[in-house]
Amino acid sequence: MRAARLKELEEMAAKLLETARKLPPGQDRHNALQEIGRFRARITTLHRLSDMTQSPQPYDLVTRPCTIHAGCFRWDIRKNGRPIQSSMESFATEKEAHADGRHELEKLMKLDR
Repeated sequence: MRAARLKELEEMAAKLLETARKLPPGQDRHNALQEIGRFRARITTLHRLSDMTQSPQPYDLVTRPCTIHAGCFRWDIRKNGRPIQSSMESFATEKEAHADGRHELEKLMKLDR
């Protein structure tokens, strides 16, 4: 039940992001992308809280809209809910940001072993 609701929230965030990308460049678009980023961070937190009852994973990777370059994305890695690393560059797509973040996350996990 909870997983279905989280999925609905993720779908809503994706639709909001799609709509925000259609806005003309400017402050309104920038503000919308920032709000969507915060909304997605809350969804990630809900996922983490839900996952804590299932299997404790110390790391999580989130992608978010870039606050500097509209329409681009960045990633953040958190350990036990605390930010430990963020991408230094922006990526053209969310998929590219996630792939780069996953690569960095794998390196961190190897160091922890």
